Amino acid sequence: MLDIIASVDIGATKITASLCNRDGIIIRIYQRTRLTGDEGSIPDQVKELVDTCFVKARLEKDKLIAVGISTAGPFQRMDGKLHLVSPNICGGMTPERGVLPNSWRSVPIEKELSKHFKNLVIQNDAVSGVMAERTFGAGKGYENLLYVTWSTGIGTGAFVDGKLIRGKNGNAPHGGHVFLGDTGPVCGCGNTCDLEAVASGTAIALQYGGGATTAEVFEAYSRGDAKAKKVIQEAATYFARGLASINSVLDTKMIVIGGSVFLNNRDLLLPLVKEEFYRSFPALSRDVLFATSELGEYLGDIAAISLVIPEDWIKEWRTTKPWERAPDTIYLDG
Repeated sequence: MLDIIASVDIGATKITASLCNRDGIIIRIYQRTRLTGDEGSIPDQVKELVDTCFVKARLEKDKLIAVGISTAGPFQRMDGKLHLVSPNICGGMTPERGVLPNSWRSVPIEKELSKHFKNLVIQNDAVSGVMAERTFGAGKGYENLLYVTWSTGIGTGAFVDGKLIRGKNGNAPHGGHVFLGDTGPVCGCGNTCDLEAVASGTAIALQYGGGATTAEVFEAYSRGDAKAKKVIQEAATYFARGLASINSVLDTKMIVIGGSVFLNNRDLLLPLVKEEFYRSFPALSRDVLFATSELGEYLGDIAAISLVIPEDWIKEWRTTKPWERAPDTIYLDG
């Protein structure tokens, strides 16, 4: 039996867990993120999902060599361990928003999961995302690369001169919390009018109002709804300005965009984003290239795998692209 890697992608909406070996992805399961209970709910859910993968695939855990965790961030270090302080997961950070059904201020992700997994690597999902895109996706060959996930929240990861940047807590460059104005919506982190507060999937739904989901706002746009058009165009404008701000610091060459909000609506959003982005200082913006993530729905899985994949698997995976022939996802009830 070949060695096995477990990968877990933690988002504010869903968690996917998968097992893979040198030949490719063996099993992938999906479950909505548990945002109730105590601060250990998500680590417990991750442990359960990995165990479920082994049971359903009829594999023994003694072949598990590593676990990669790609998660919505950011992080703080407490007692030397990474704690998740995601505004889209921890409702106690800004309880007045009333968006999340918990009072968590942090999630002890490393402390709890290290009890169960020995070779464990945890990384911000946008940082692991840029690693995946540069290793296997649209960013191959680029020394100066920015990956942006546009989803429930907004995150960014970057290579500068061929070097992955991380920062003191592994959060760099956390573009979702770039300030864009003095007044506006409050973000889950407590900032006013940062990029995530005005352009994320959550922000689009909140700005439209009436209890609509993000997908329903885009559906309304397609029907010619004037309010939906205004909300989405403003979100795209803010998103582009946020990218221009990040680019003014990093001077990147390629921007790869992924995440459910973008991937589900790329034909609408990409032209709006590019038009606004190229209005920024031409000396910095003119020769920047845009690309859509080539890893699609498997980006989160490949991002987590990229954290722990053995070097001798990489060349083969680049050639065979095993995520393209992955088995159907197994959907679990909450």
